[in-house]
Amino acid sequence: MADPSAAVPNTGAPPPGMMPLQMPAFDNTLGALLLGGLVAMALWGIACVQAYNYYTRPNKDRMLQRIVVGSLWLLDTFDTALNVHILYFYMVSNFMNPLALLKPVWSIIIHVAMTAISNFAIRSMFALRIYRFSNKNIPLTIWVMGISLTDLIVSLIITVKAFSISFPELSTISSLMYLTFAVGTGSDLTVALSLSWLLRSSRTGFRRTDSMIKVLMLYAVNTGMIVAIDASLGMILYIVMPDNLIFLGFYLLLSKLYLNSYLATLNARQSLREGDSDLVSINLSQLSGSRRYEAESTLPTLSEKTSATVTRSNSNPTSTGMEISVSTLVDKKVESYPLRNQDHLHRAY
Repeated sequence: MADPSAAVPNTGAPPPGMMPLQMPAFDNTLGALLLGGLVAMALWGIACVQAYNYYTRPNKDRMLQRIVVGSLWLLDTFDTALNVHILYFYMVSNFMNPLALLKPVWSIIIHVAMTAISNFAIRSMFALRIYRFSNKNIPLTIWVMGISLTDLIVSLIITVKAFSISFPELSTISSLMYLTFAVGTGSDLTVALSLSWLLRSSRTGFRRTDSMIKVLMLYAVNTGMIVAIDASLGMILYIVMPDNLIFLGFYLLLSKLYLNSYLATLNARQSLREGDSDLVSINLSQLSGSRRYEAESTLPTLSEKTSATVTRSNSNPTSTGMEISVSTLVDKKVESYPLRNQDHLHRAY
């Protein structure tokens, strides 16, 4: 009896009626996740350093502000753990398993909610800053909070729906994804432009105060623009290439960019405060008969207490040298408006 297998040549082709299983391209799937995850972890390390600097340097922030910063760091740490699980699941647990790329793992879905919560908390702090700095401009504050709340709600809806769909089925919730990208970007741009406009309108013409305002304006613009650019790139890539995961690599960075920008603003504000309180020393080089003092440094802009040690030698050869410790109060009158405005900046920031 002839062997049945000998009648069917082994060509390596799949049986009739069965489509061959093709491996997806890893460059725009796993590669995007890997690069996004690595950059996100680097940003988490930067956030750790910035949080450490914030808590170790003396500041006058309220306890609520300090609690919010700590909570945001813990939330970002949990989000980093989710990133680790995402990479491990797709690259180790499901190595060479292309079917795993069809379904979003639970850590990706939870990451959407964590990003939305973190961004909403930071935008709320910026809205509070706008409210204080704009002399309680309620319509502007409501607008910022409204679009921020919209982004949070839409992101939570996406989180719930994502548990029951696969990556190829993302088109069924594409309208929600477009909406969350749009309102998030709009919120970030509103925060950046509002703070820049409010700071610009607070310029006084005094070099010291205006210099501080310019620095704060730079950080305000960077905070909104960096996050808005990342969100815009993610949205554009999803619209142009919805069949790969390149957009997801940018989305992994969103909350970490926002947190780092926010912490950088807080630390820069504290540096400005410390620089503003530095004392200026005046050296009294000589004590003459007419008691005219020669100042070797610039007079301070505010009333500040300085001290110097002066040596006066008597013309009598039998007398000994005498060291006199002089404590003087140097006053320079300035207009009161810049002082009030500078204090207002400190309270708002």
